[in-house]
Amino acid sequence: MSHLSQRKRKLTLVTNATVRYRSRQRAVIIEVHPDYAGVRLMGTRVRYQVSWRGVHDLAARIFAERARAEKKSRRKP
Repeated sequence: MSHLSQRKRKLTLVTNATVRYRSRQRAVIIEVHPDYAGVRLMGTRVRYQVSWRGVHDLAARIFAERARAEKKSRRKP
């Protein structure tokens, strides 16, 4: 983590996902920070901070639910 905190430039990711906000479609932007991820919509100033642990826990939960659903669908002929 100490290496990432000494970056000279900001790392931002523009995703393909769009969200309707104030009657316009806006792209979702993720700003990478050492301790958290910042999520905002293109053209807005509002930023939401999400901890990396929260991102990991949510991804693990989604993966487990999908695996459980796939296993269940394979059992039923």
